[in-house]
Amino acid sequence: MKANVFFKLLPLIVSVILLPVIGESRNIDPIVSTKWLAANLNNPKLIVLDVRRVEDYREGHIPGAVNCFYGAWTYQKDGLFSEIPDEDDLNDTIGYMGIGFDSWIVVTGRMDTPRLSYQSARVACTLQYAGIENVALLDGGMNKWIEEKRPLSNMVVRNKARLFQGKFTKTKFAGKADIQNRLGSILLLDVREPEFFSGQKKLDCIPRTGHIPGAFNLPTSCAFNNDKTFKTKEELTAIVEAVTGKDRSKEIITYCDTGQCCPIWSYLLAEMLGYTNVRLYDGAMQEWMQDPHAPVVR
Repeated sequence: MKANVFFKLLPLIVSVILLPVIGESRNIDPIVSTKWLAANLNNPKLIVLDVRRVEDYREGHIPGAVNCFYGAWTYQKDGLFSEIPDEDDLNDTIGYMGIGFDSWIVVTGRMDTPRLSYQSARVACTLQYAGIENVALLDGGMNKWIEEKRPLSNMVVRNKARLFQGKFTKTKFAGKADIQNRLGSILLLDVREPEFFSGQKKLDCIPRTGHIPGAFNLPTSCAFNNDKTFKTKEELTAIVEAVTGKDRSKEIITYCDTGQCCPIWSYLLAEMLGYTNVRLYDGAMQEWMQDPHAPVVR
C-alpha cells in the first residue's frame, strides 16, 4: 500500500524538485530566424526591441516592435564610450519598455556596418545582466527582415510601463582589475580584427597599439556570414574550439576596443556553445591603454 502511494506521488515529487531548474531554462532560442519571429508576433509574451535610431524606426519597423535606441543601454562615462548604465537607470528603461522577467525579448537593429551589427548583442547582454533570461537576437537583423519583404509598420508602439527591479548578475561584466588580478590564469579573447590585435592599426580613441598579454585573437567578423546572419552552431563551435579547446568551464573574458563588439562572442559562447564562465570587459582597450603601466604586446 505504501509503495503504491509512493509511486502515485513520484511525479509530483519530481516536478517539485525540478521546478527551479525548469523556471530558469530558456523558452526561446538565443538566435531566432525571421521566419520564427513572423510566426510568433502575436505571442503576448513577445516583445520585439528595436534598437535603431528613432527616425529609422518611424520609417518602418516590425509590427508591434517598440523602440529604444542603443544609446539608452550603454553610457559614455569617465571618458569611456560603452559603460553599463547605473542600475536605477536600467530599471527605469526596462520598466518603461514594458519588459518583465516573464517577457520574451527579441532584439533587432541595423546590420549595415560592423559597429551597428554589434549593438543588438550588447543590449541583449545588458538585459541578461538585469536578470532577464529569455533574450534573443534576430538573425540578420532588420536588414534581413526588409530584404525578405516582410510586413513593416509605421505605428509607434508604446507598451504599458511596468515596475521593474533587476536581479543584477555582477559576473556578466568584467572590470580592469579582474583582468589584472587574473592575468595568466584566464583565457582572454581579443575579438578585434587582426590588424588591430597586432597593432598595425588603432582607433583614434585608443592611445596605444597592441593587445593584452596572453590574449588570443578571435575576430568578431568570423561569427557572421556575408549576409550578416550568424554561422551555424557547428561552424561557430569549430572556430571557437580552435582557439579555446573543448573545455566549456574555462574562465573566459572577451574584450575589444570600446566594449561594443566583444558582446557578440560573449553572447554566443554562453548562450549557444555552452561555455559556463564567460564575461565581457566593457571598459576594453580604451580603458586598458589609458594606464601607462598596463602591459601591452604588439
